[in-house]
Amino acid sequence: MSLVQLEAPGALERDLRAALEGEVRFDAVSRALYSTDASVYQIVPRGVVVAKTREDVVRTVTICAQHRCPITMRGGGTSQAGQAIGEGIVLDISKHLRRVIEFNAAERWVRVEPGIVLDELNAFLRPHGLRFAPDISTASRATIGGMMANNSAGARSVLYGKTIDHVIEQTVLLSDGSIAEFRALSPEEFDRAWEGDSLAAECYRTVRRLSREHSEEIDRRYPKVLRRVGGYNLDEFAKPGALFNLAKMMVGSEGTLGVVLEAKLNLVPLPKAKAVLCIQFHELLDALAATPSILKHSPSAVEVMDGFILSHTRQSEALQKLRETFIEGDPGALLCVEFYADRKEELPPRIEALIEELTRQGFGYRFHRAFDLPSQARVWSLREAALGLSMAMKDDAKSLSFVEDTAVAPEKLRDYIERFLGIVRSHGTSAGVYAHASVGCLHVRPVVNMKTAEGVAKFEAIANEVSDLVLEFGGALSGEHGDGLVRSPFMEKMFGPVLYEAFRTIKRTFDPHGIFNPGKIVDAPPLASNLRFGAGYQTPNPPTYFDYSDYGGMGGAVEMCSGLGVCRKTLEGTMCPSFMATREETDSTRGRANVLRLALAGRLAESGLDDRGVYRALDLCLECRACKTECPVGVDVARYKSEFLAGYWKRHGASWQARALANVRRAAEVASVAPTLANWAASATRAALGIDNRRTLPRFVPKTFAATAPRGSAAPDVLLFNDTFTNFYNPEIGHAAWRVLERAGRKVALAPNVCCGRPLISKGFLDDARKLARRSVDRLSATAAPLVFLEPSCLSAIREDVPSLLRGKEREKAQAVAQRSRLFDEFVEEERLPLPTATREVLLHGHCHQKSMGLLAPAKAMLARAGARVADPDAGCCGMAGSFGYTEDHYEVSRAIAERKLLPAIRNRAPGTPVLAAGVSCRHQILDFAGERAMHPAVYLDSLL
Repeated sequence: MSLVQLEAPGALERDLRAALEGEVRFDAVSRALYSTDASVYQIVPRGVVVAKTREDVVRTVTICAQHRCPITMRGGGTSQAGQAIGEGIVLDISKHLRRVIEFNAAERWVRVEPGIVLDELNAFLRPHGLRFAPDISTASRATIGGMMANNSAGARSVLYGKTIDHVIEQTVLLSDGSIAEFRALSPEEFDRAWEGDSLAAECYRTVRRLSREHSEEIDRRYPKVLRRVGGYNLDEFAKPGALFNLAKMMVGSEGTLGVVLEAKLNLVPLPKAKAVLCIQFHELLDALAATPSILKHSPSAVEVMDGFILSHTRQSEALQKLRETFIEGDPGALLCVEFYADRKEELPPRIEALIEELTRQGFGYRFHRAFDLPSQARVWSLREAALGLSMAMKDDAKSLSFVEDTAVAPEKLRDYIERFLGIVRSHGTSAGVYAHASVGCLHVRPVVNMKTAEGVAKFEAIANEVSDLVLEFGGALSGEHGDGLVRSPFMEKMFGPVLYEAFRTIKRTFDPHGIFNPGKIVDAPPLASNLRFGAGYQTPNPPTYFDYSDYGGMGGAVEMCSGLGVCRKTLEGTMCPSFMATREETDSTRGRANVLRLALAGRLAESGLDDRGVYRALDLCLECRACKTECPVGVDVARYKSEFLAGYWKRHGASWQARALANVRRAAEVASVAPTLANWAASATRAALGIDNRRTLPRFVPKTFAATAPRGSAAPDVLLFNDTFTNFYNPEIGHAAWRVLERAGRKVALAPNVCCGRPLISKGFLDDARKLARRSVDRLSATAAPLVFLEPSCLSAIREDVPSLLRGKEREKAQAVAQRSRLFDEFVEEERLPLPTATREVLLHGHCHQKSMGLLAPAKAMLARAGARVADPDAGCCGMAGSFGYTEDHYEVSRAIAERKLLPAIRNRAPGTPVLAAGVSCRHQILDFAGERAMHPAVYLDSLL
């Protein structure tokens, strides 16, 4: 019987709600959201607590101990081994407990709360020339608490070691509610620490006794490799002369021994100079064979990606562009070798010396040197995408994390991986390989279909055979991702019965009632328990409007989300704007994909939740489309939301507000007959539409662009797409674009368009959107000239959505139209049209759809040719997103999104610096919250004429 079955329903929830300031959630959606991490497992928790204060954490542990309910701590939820899921209470500390408590630059240490994200901590430290050393690929969303729990390492562990090497002190909440300070103790302090009857004293005594009793067994059974994080760290206490620090037992314990409330961390200086050498190999094994020679040159990192991983970069337009900057052809493997130095002049000779040695030994066939920071950033961006790329398979068989974390000595790595891949091939499958060649820790991810009995059997067999191979080579089963649910079943096999029993004693001492993350490290359930899918799972694929045939249907598309949590980043990019504002799992791309996956499978309905709950979970999706490009596997929640809404309206009926906002083109056409009256009517009906009274409304103009545009050329070589907002609200933009194109020698005419259909698509009226798409495609197919768009969202509708809505010959026509459709900036830059010039600073804010289509770079290039010094604040989404930010229920979130970066950048720019924005919604957001009238780039260029 599980612990949670011992308690009467309701009592635990009632006690938590009465005691905590933070959120207590026992609803079906919240429990579903926290039932998975980035592993192959799924366990629905009993409830979720989002702690607001340190006292909330203490009270939660105390109450759960009274109720004998398990607790699983959770940060970013990016664990690949299943550490961050459990059947009791999941305690999330990532939303609120993320402060820097104390910082000492001179002594190079910082004290932090466990919920702070690594990238956010390093952003705080960067101005001081310091950083927290472990640099994992999930740094944009992994919390320090999670890194300590896993004993994380990262690409530069050959230089810096693991997290355990940089944790100085911890404040730890023990299972009896007492709080202990764990730090390095002098012999006199240690003698005092293990005296008495406190739980902390008992922990000191137990670890002291076990480390002494089993010193020989520890020396014999612990792998002699740098990257070993499996089991408990008893080896740290068997080192002669080492000071006793129980923080070293807590690190790597995966939340099974206590809760870290705060930690003091060691910091390292930022490198003064660095360079990267990318080496292409025909074969992966050759790259691994070259690694020992490379290590003699003292690199800071040696990272590998095999051909399997590299091939998947071609599925992403953004990654393909990165790839083309430093990879030629299709190598079988790529090594990225990084060097640090005190002076940049030291780096070229070191790199040339390495190239000379490798060439002499016959290793590598192409060498790319990256000495400047932008070039290095492109290399590391591709490398950091490797985890996502390894999962970018659209079939039921996917490249999975379950034996991906082994480590052996680097000199054994080539032969070990050859045997490893032999095991994989013997089971009739393949694998992707990437990660840390420098320390012998490669992530090998076999392709397995876990929805079949055969696949589950293959999963278990490969795991068992690999564990035997690791033992044979004297390696570690886990080099950085931890034990969790996927490696804990092998602990006794890896460490032997004596040390395994010692591990169990440690667990019982720290946690007598077994409430802290049970089933991890010791006493684990069978390997194939609690699988997210499992044998016989059928992916639901309901009828859809959009085409998901590449994934086998919409269900397969939604299942592409494997829980990596890239959508939880907050410092750069656009995905996911609402999460950046709320820090709620529900508002992340991952959270929404999880809700949709479970809803499609009927698992939420079984919990008593109808699809109104799914509607609420999707409500704050701004449909920015950033997930389509910034998610490594292209999860496109904006499209899924439209698809869901289409069904939702059919089941429940569409609101008047939704219909009105979806049919903005039709309303504008009617309003243009009497614009003055229409402007009054719009103000009078704003409350009925749910529009916040703090918002300004766009005003209809007396004469539309269509009515005032110049007579077009009879034989145009450019067709200007007359979108709704240009035509009825901002005809000056259309006129400006027309003049710029004509001055550049182009013959311009208006395109015979109807409407792109973006509002209908966004609001889920896909029947109407499909009918409109047919009409638009028919009209636009009658012409052959390039179509130039002024509004990015209109272009994305025509280029990406309309072809997917249509089928057969209609789709072919739509694809032909899409291929000749260009954004104004894109067209001007592609054609290298002559431009007026003026040297000045400009601040450019890119529209979300503009960025999702990779079209911000042409805009910058165009403005630079016009003499502008372009400042791009990387502000992500403006927060308006069409009609999203206008409504009362979205106003505060919309403002919070804008305040993250965009509004401060506008306020802090130099006086007189124009603000440019191609998107109409962006310009209105800037007007409402910054009081500035942003210009369309076409208007800016026209002003220079």
